[in-house]
Amino acid sequence: MSGTERPRTRRLALAWLWAAAACHGLWAAGAAPQREEYTRNFQKSVTLAAGQGVRLEHSNGDIVVRTHGSSELRIDASIRVSAASAADAAAFGNEIRIQVEPTATAIWIRTSYPESRRDSFLGLGRRNISYSVNYEIALPQAAPLQIRNRFGNVSVSNTKGGVDITNAHGLLTLRDGQGGARLENSFGGVEVSQNLGDVSVTNGNNFVTVTDVKGSLNVRNRFGNVKAVRISKPAVIDNGNGTVELSIAAGPSRIHNSFGAVTAADVTGDLTVTSNNGAVEARNVTGAAELSTSFSSITANDVGRKLTVSGNNNRVTALKIGESATVNNTFGAVELGNVGGDVDVANRNGKVVVRDIRGAAVLRTSFGDIDASGISGNATVIDNNGAVLVRDVGGAADIRNSFGKIEVGSVRRGLKAISGNSNVTVSDITGDVYVKTSFGLAKAERIGGSLTAENSNGGVRAAGVKGFASVRATFAPVILDNIGGGVDVDNQNGLVELAGLAGRSTGSRACNNITVKTSFGPIRVYLPQDTGYAVSARTSFGRINSEHALTMDGSLAGSGSSASITGKIGGGECELRLTNGNGNIDILKGRPKPK
Repeated sequence: MSGTERPRTRRLALAWLWAAAACHGLWAAGAAPQREEYTRNFQKSVTLAAGQGVRLEHSNGDIVVRTHGSSELRIDASIRVSAASAADAAAFGNEIRIQVEPTATAIWIRTSYPESRRDSFLGLGRRNISYSVNYEIALPQAAPLQIRNRFGNVSVSNTKGGVDITNAHGLLTLRDGQGGARLENSFGGVEVSQNLGDVSVTNGNNFVTVTDVKGSLNVRNRFGNVKAVRISKPAVIDNGNGTVELSIAAGPSRIHNSFGAVTAADVTGDLTVTSNNGAVEARNVTGAAELSTSFSSITANDVGRKLTVSGNNNRVTALKIGESATVNNTFGAVELGNVGGDVDVANRNGKVVVRDIRGAAVLRTSFGDIDASGISGNATVIDNNGAVLVRDVGGAADIRNSFGKIEVGSVRRGLKAISGNSNVTVSDITGDVYVKTSFGLAKAERIGGSLTAENSNGGVRAAGVKGFASVRATFAPVILDNIGGGVDVDNQNGLVELAGLAGRSTGSRACNNITVKTSFGPIRVYLPQDTGYAVSARTSFGRINSEHALTMDGSLAGSGSSASITGKIGGGECELRLTNGNGNIDILKGRPKPK
């Protein structure tokens, strides 16, 4: 073990010391006073035994650690003291001690300052003294290293024995290391690059930047940004009041943040992000992704497996999801596209848009529209105070809404659409259709199965129904055209008009019977020429007219303004029952005139 010390003094003016002292009222206004500086170098070399580490306890100065291939520990310290007089500077500097003590497990290095000066602010004591000790250490490459420091930068590179560093009020840098690294800092940034081993970082009030770690990463930070790139194993990041960027990392990785945006990209495995008051963006995640935030947006693009999203007062956008997607959100729009499995969206006070869903879809919202298309499975849609537009559903569709229109097109396995206080329009449905609404028009076109429609205070219009048509309505017209099966209409206070009827369904000899009932509106039925009907027609306060040759059973019955007939058109094989109150009945040929 060897060591040397070399003292010297010189005069200089330190502008930064003048600024600090002026804040404490140490000098009067005017030019900065001349300062005397004392410097001394400390050097010592120690040979480390196998397995011995190095422990350094220090404050008020920088530490630079580099490694080499021998077993020798070389310590080089630069001691600086500035005071109003050379005598004060030298006296203080000579009391600074650097202690190097070997133990069985480690070489301890401690910096000791005079007791009377240790409580001074920024190194300024009662005699206006400032001081620092800066270390340059050459460390055996495989030796474990532990550092405790305050008020100075710490830089460590090329270690292989693992590091444990705690710093404050200075930059902490670790480069090209091997082995585990535990780093702690406050009021100073942390930079880590090229470490072969797990890394743990705890910081506060400054940034954390980590790149190229062949191991896992654990970061805790406050009031600073965190950036992590190329992490070969899972990353866990807990931050607050700063942004978080994670890219090219393994999973499962987890991020928690508040009051700052989170961006995660190119994660191999699962990803979980929990945030508050900050945007969340996830891109190219090969596993599942679970994302949540509030008062900002959530964006997911290219997630290999399941996506789960929880949002509050924000917009959600997710595209290219490999498996299913589940979204819970409030007060913001939700947009999903190119999802490889089922979709379940529960939203409030926001629009929902979904495209190209290769599974079933359950969509719910209120006070916002729902626009869905390209759903390969079943679709269940529930809305309140918003319009619903659904197209191209490979399965069945069940749609509920109020105070907003419903438009549905191209559903392959039947449809149920229930609304209130709005219009319902359905078209190109393969399968049976059930439609119910009120205070709006129900319209159905090109229905591949049967149609059942119920409306209150609204009309019903249907055309191109392959099967049976059953309609219940009030206070509005019912107009049916090109119905391939039987017809049953019960209306009140409205017109009923039937045209394009088929006496028999295609390929069947069974009759398509017709039953119509209404009041305070006419009944007009355009019958096919090739079918016979057994006719029973009755009205009050109206007339009965037939353009078809009608063989009556008995004579036209009625008294006053009422009338009723029974008879046959043709062979009378199918039933035609028409009942009206306060309206005419017309049995007609051909089709209605275009309007």
